[in-house]
Amino acid sequence: PMVLDRLKQEDCQKGWLLDGFPRNKVQAEKLHASLKEANMQLDYVIEMILDRQIAKNRIMGRRLCEKDNNHPNNIFIDAIKPDGDKCRVCGGALSSRSDDQDEAAIDKRHSIYYDTETGTLASAYYFKDLAATDTSIKYITLAGEKDLKSVTEELLSKL
Repeated sequence: PMVLDRLKQEDCQKGWLLDGFPRNKVQAEKLHASLKEANMQLDYVIEMILDRQIAKNRIMGRRLCEKDNNHPNNIFIDAIKPDGDKCRVCGGALSSRSDDQDEAAIDKRHSIYYDTETGTLASAYYFKDLAATDTSIKYITLAGEKDLKSVTEELLSKL
């Protein structure tokens, strides 16, 4: 698979992080089988627990810097709150993605994510079940509603 090809590249030799993949149980099963076949170890699976409304607010609060799309700004997260309508890093103008302001679209994305049978959580729970029997895989849950520093500290303490 393409993901495995990427994980075999030199810049991944000391470790890698998959964010948003796998998106369903079938992809999780195939990823696990491919990793085993390639003799690659999955060490950690991290689940960030976050209330849907808080997640929706954070999505709707995302702002993109028009000068440099890499500067995260979010009106609901103090650590990365913009300076009014200007980027907190470079002062560039901010905009938001149209689908980040569409509550129906966000609700649909969340319904897919939170579906424990076929959605993204199904893939996480596949690995959670594996971790229960395979001590080489550690499944970590984090309380995502906390501030950035607290979540970082909690994660580092569990690694």
